[in-house]
Amino acid sequence: MDCSWTRKWICKKITIYVYFRRRSSRCYCFRIKKKVETKKVFISKNLDINSLFRSNFILPEYKILAESLIGFEINLTHEIPATDWIFFTSKNSVRFFFKQDLKIDTRKVACVGTGTYKELSKHVQEIHFVGDAVNINEIGEKFELTVNGGTCLFPVSNISKRTIQNYFKDQSKVFDLVVYNTVEKSNFSNPKADVLIFTSPSNARAYFSEFEFDENQVVISMGLTTGKELEKLGISNYKTPKSTGELGLIDLI
Repeated sequence: MDCSWTRKWICKKITIYVYFRRRSSRCYCFRIKKKVETKKVFISKNLDINSLFRSNFILPEYKILAESLIGFEINLTHEIPATDWIFFTSKNSVRFFFKQDLKIDTRKVACVGTGTYKELSKHVQEIHFVGDAVNINEIGEKFELTVNGGTCLFPVSNISKRTIQNYFKDQSKVFDLVVYNTVEKSNFSNPKADVLIFTSPSNARAYFSEFEFDENQVVISMGLTTGKELEKLGISNYKTPKSTGELGLIDLI
């Protein structure tokens, strides 16, 4: 009897193997079904249609649960100080700045991260500095040197950690502009996930204010600032991606 494996399908909880048993000149096809454990992966943001978490980068045995645990409210402002630079720290800082009648004028433009860069590119023709290192401290040091004694405006939320700003030796050169408020949610269901991916400190706080940490869960932090927040919450065994963007997070799943 000659048996050979020919195809394999993976479909959610079922793996189907098809093989042929050769006996004389006849061929028989058999299917063997084997249960595959599905792993739930929670990520604390709402995914757009082009997200890598919706693509073939995710194996079928992983179920992605995506939900932002924070909400945002615009903080109206009418006057901004004159500065040499303007630095956007997130996609929301871009969105809420340009929702208002605020002008960049002749300022040089800077941002951190690929997501912020893409959002900012919708509104400006040239971006003079992009911080794309995983370590936010490296970005702060490099940007402070780039500004070279100039002044900089930072559109931020009401709970900004001011990580980049703190690298300016002369704080009189730094101007924070609160363009939106961050509100942590409390009415969300427990995803009961095997893997937890937190995209910001406020998302981590919101989650663990409602649910306890399970030692069997894998925790992934998007950036050092979120990692520090996890440590404040008593979670030290977490992973941090080696590259920015969604692909770096997916590599850790």
